[in-house]
Amino acid sequence: MKYFGYLVVLMAVLFGIEYFVLEYNYPQYLSPIFISIPLYFILIGFLSIRLVYSKPSPSIAKLMAVKTLKILISMIVILVYVVVIKVQSVSFLFSFLYYFLSYLFYETWMIYALNQKKSTKKDEQH
Repeated sequence: MKYFGYLVVLMAVLFGIEYFVLEYNYPQYLSPIFISIPLYFILIGFLSIRLVYSKPSPSIAKLMAVKTLKILISMIVILVYVVVIKVQSVSFLFSFLYYFLSYLFYETWMIYALNQKKSTKKDEQH
């Protein structure tokens, strides 16, 4: 679960940076709903870590299915926001992209770190 802690810290730092930049440079683009974006990625990350990455050896197919599902869910969230809420849609899209790309890099690093740890354990056993 240490990777979940890293995720929470990452999202908090990203939100702090975003809030600082928008509040002091572009306050017209700041919306209270933006706090939901890092919370969304924390929830998605928690479910991924708990249900998939904590397993001993998740298959490549399962990992790819989870990534595809995350992309589809994210697209649905964006579509619902743009169609239903419509408030500052462009700034919401840029903010969502900012968190999505950061989460993508984090998740790739996490999978790499987990695989390195598993391969090191296998090498030590032989």
